[in-house]
Amino acid sequence: MARRHLGDGALVLYHLSSSYVEGRPCPLAKIGYSRDRKKGTPQVEYGLATDGEGRPLAVEVVPGNTGDPSTVAAQVEKIKGRFHLQGVVLVGDRGMLSGADLRPARSGR
Repeated sequence: MARRHLGDGALVLYHLSSSYVEGRPCPLAKIGYSRDRKKGTPQVEYGLATDGEGRPLAVEVVPGNTGDPSTVAAQVEKIKGRFHLQGVVLVGDRGMLSGADLRPARSGR
């Protein structure tokens, strides 16, 4: 499906979200910024990348104390490598994207 909907310069939408964790210990559960308003509880974060129409391309679960900006460059490289693309246009919110965050990702373009 990705081959049919992605090509060089394709639009990729990316969002990082989190869920708090209860119950048995999880190695990825860490205390971090809680989007669930469960301050002080362990959580896991997950990043979802979709094509421009919202079709899922990739999902990755990361430790709950991972900052949004630190996931962007790795996701761009993963998408480019997995789908054999030279470049993509990544859309994210202002909490995850800045000029400094994008420079390393763009250098391999």
